[in-house]
Amino acid sequence: MRSKTLRPVPTSRFATDPRAAMALRAGLRPAVKSQTKVAGLAVAFGLVVAGLAGAPVFAEDVNRIVLRVNEEILTLHEYEARKASEISAILSNTGLDSSQRQGRLEEVGQVVVQNIFSEMLLLSYANQHSIRVTDAEVGEAVQGMVERQGIESEEQLQQALISSGMTLEQLRENARRELLWQQVVGREVQPKVQIDEEELRAYYRNNQEQFRTPEQRRLKEVIILESSGLDDAELQRVAGEVHQALAAGDPPEDVVAPLKENGVTTGLIDLDWLRKDELEESLAAAAWGLKPGEFSAPVAARGGYHIVHVEDLKEAEVKPLSEVQDLIARREYNSRFNRELREFLNTLEENAYIQESLPTEAVGYRALAPEYEKEDELELFRAPILEKEDESAEAPEVAG
Repeated sequence: MRSKTLRPVPTSRFATDPRAAMALRAGLRPAVKSQTKVAGLAVAFGLVVAGLAGAPVFAEDVNRIVLRVNEEILTLHEYEARKASEISAILSNTGLDSSQRQGRLEEVGQVVVQNIFSEMLLLSYANQHSIRVTDAEVGEAVQGMVERQGIESEEQLQQALISSGMTLEQLRENARRELLWQQVVGREVQPKVQIDEEELRAYYRNNQEQFRTPEQRRLKEVIILESSGLDDAELQRVAGEVHQALAAGDPPEDVVAPLKENGVTTGLIDLDWLRKDELEESLAAAAWGLKPGEFSAPVAARGGYHIVHVEDLKEAEVKPLSEVQDLIARREYNSRFNRELREFLNTLEENAYIQESLPTEAVGYRALAPEYEKEDELELFRAPILEKEDESAEAPEVAG
């Protein structure tokens, strides 16, 4: 069996901070347009507006050290700034329901310190092993992010920084830390991540249901409308007549045109291809009891009586390996990457000098499972690869 180390792919601290990645995708939406742009810059470097480095100190208490990892320190002010940014990301994430949002808010202190703790371990390792980034590398990283955020002039950048309460030096420091993070991970974690084609084939054989495409049907419908003003008995009568005409083979347009003109029915609505679970239960039961070309009896549902037409169907099938190999490679790569990263962080933690004086809500952060370990194993892990829709993203290479 042959194997090879996968080609390194773009990596960021989002591997240990998926919520930061989620914040980047959802975006904070300040009123000032340029502020939105610099918020994107700051999040891309691991922080939103406020950073670990260079944060202003307003009083002795906020400058109190709450966490020390070797030579790296975290102050109360820096912790509060990161927590505020995390809360903003949670509140702006429209993908969360109320219970999910509440759960994340309840553990936000622990999550923030957990993420910062991982950063401090890696940055301390970089310092102890003389891993450095040059001013030119930092400048190139900042310039690249500025361009990707659509900031086109020095004036726009300065306005964005002022609006966000952030200095250019803070932005550069965040970029420097991100580059150090990438260098440590690229040196100590990525080379250990290996995968081969036979493992992908075995995963495919053992997890066929993950790659099964359910049956789909191309559907159209006519609705006899409640809003027409007819009482229920009249609605049922009209629905029965429409169904009888359609079942007899009369052209649907001819059947519904005069009724539509009088506001009694809709036209023939194209619902496109749908899975059974994408339809209201009563409509799905009717549609899945038909053969292509048939019309259902009237079904009482939202808005009136529905007559469903099955135009075509696609049988359920398991996608061939050739179509899903890239997905499996991404999933396996990220799973192994996360495992290797966690082992590396555990080793750093065991050998680190750690001193804590944390706010109450952050105590116990080390017992909190990293976010990527909570994900559904059927989902594609988020880190460290780019989003699928990014055309520059490539699947990890495997040995043939």
